[in-house]
Amino acid sequence: MNASERGLAMERDALLALWDESWTEGIWFASWTQALDGLTPAQAAWRPKPDLHSIWQLVAHVIFWREYTLDQIVGGPKLADDEVARRNFLEPAAVSDPAWRETRERLAASHRGIRAAIADSARPLDRLRYHLAHDANHLGQILYLRRLQGLGPVA
Repeated sequence: MNASERGLAMERDALLALWDESWTEGIWFASWTQALDGLTPAQAAWRPKPDLHSIWQLVAHVIFWREYTLDQIVGGPKLADDEVARRNFLEPAAVSDPAWRETRERLAASHRGIRAAIADSARPLDRLRYHLAHDANHLGQILYLRRLQGLGPVA
C-alpha cells in the first residue's frame, strides 16, 4: 500500500468512526437516534410556519440525497432538475405511526448504505464524504424544531 492509499484508508477509517457516532452517540451534539427517538408522527410533521420544513420533510430530504448518492456511485442515471425538486423535502402522504416508522426505517437503511459505501475501498469518497456535513446541518435543524415544539433537549 503506497502513501496515497494509506492516506485514503485513514480517511475512510476516520469518516466511518464519525458516521457511526452520528447515528448512535453523537458528535459533540445529539445523534440521529437521539434526535428522532420518541417523536410522534404529529411532532415530526409539525411546521413552525407554512413555508418552513418539518422534521419529517428534513428526514425525507436526507434520505433522498443519501439514496441518490448510493445510486450515483453505482452508475445510476442523473435525475432531471424537476425530478429532484419533486422528490426533495417530500411531505408525508399520511401522518401516521406506520408512515413515520417507515420513514425512520428508510433513514436507517440509507445510513447503513452510506456506511457500507464508505467502508468499500472500491468506492470513491468524493461524494460520500460530504454527507456527514450535509446531514449534520439538517440534524441541527431537527434539534431546533424539537425545541420550538417545547420538547426537552436530547442527550
